[in-house]
Amino acid sequence: MNFHNWRSQQKTILFDSSMSLGLNNQSFDTNNPLWTAKALITDPDKVYQVHRDFFDAGSNVTTTDSYQASTAGFIKQGYTKDQAEHYIKKAVSLAQKASFDSQGDQAKWVAGNIGPYGAFLANGAEYTGDYDVNADELRDFHRDRLDWLVEAGSDLLAIQTVPNFTEIKVLCDLLNDYPDIDVLFTCSLKDSQHISDGTDLREVQKVLEAQPNVVAYGFNCFKPELTEDALDYLRPTAKTDKALAVAPNAGADYDPITKTWGEPNETIFSEKATSWRDHGASWISGCCEMIPAELKKVRTALFE
Repeated sequence: MNFHNWRSQQKTILFDSSMSLGLNNQSFDTNNPLWTAKALITDPDKVYQVHRDFFDAGSNVTTTDSYQASTAGFIKQGYTKDQAEHYIKKAVSLAQKASFDSQGDQAKWVAGNIGPYGAFLANGAEYTGDYDVNADELRDFHRDRLDWLVEAGSDLLAIQTVPNFTEIKVLCDLLNDYPDIDVLFTCSLKDSQHISDGTDLREVQKVLEAQPNVVAYGFNCFKPELTEDALDYLRPTAKTDKALAVAPNAGADYDPITKTWGEPNETIFSEKATSWRDHGASWISGCCEMIPAELKKVRTALFE
């Protein structure tokens, strides 16, 4: 069974999208321009272990360590385009190996992870949408990684934390080149009714619902107290059978300079998961500060 057929039979899907904390807990320093993607070069075993731990805890979908991996990002750090392709495809193979090796009999899938242009800037722009680039530049930035993640055998794509409406439309245009792969598409939030650049969530919703291979959309890496209100804002205008997805952080503030988070509420995910489902989310996760032990509690809350 492929992912498309499997997900159409699920009422709830549990995914993981937290790589940085898992690496930090293995003494990997993410304070560098490539962030977690540097581990693909220096510590691939640690990347594998993050995926393995989440699958062992019960995750259905793991997101590859390619959020901040891009051709432009690698080249800026002195690597070649060929090396960028190698490491981005390696992100998929590491997640696939973890899926094969992991315990548990739940279905397991690998999502090729795509961060926004703001992640490449490494200045916190994924939470503001403040870009000084045009649509053509955004298209060129994203195309290579999309190609490579699909070529490497990703079961689906996860486009995450997109803060900019122009970028959303560019990415949807690019997705027309990959009609046979399902896509999870999440945005960062300014508040419960707007993405980070101030665009109304319902305007974003219209674009994402019109995109055939976007099968789930919602919000990623935002303050958890916005979750229910944001879902309630979208539900009345959700006109298709696409799923709503949430992956908030644990409520801590992010410092883009040190690339670290403040004090989180690490149990917020298991405390609130059933409420998020009651408000309409059927793809559920936690972003930064989610750990495998907490994901296991979320699985218990949602499925047992």
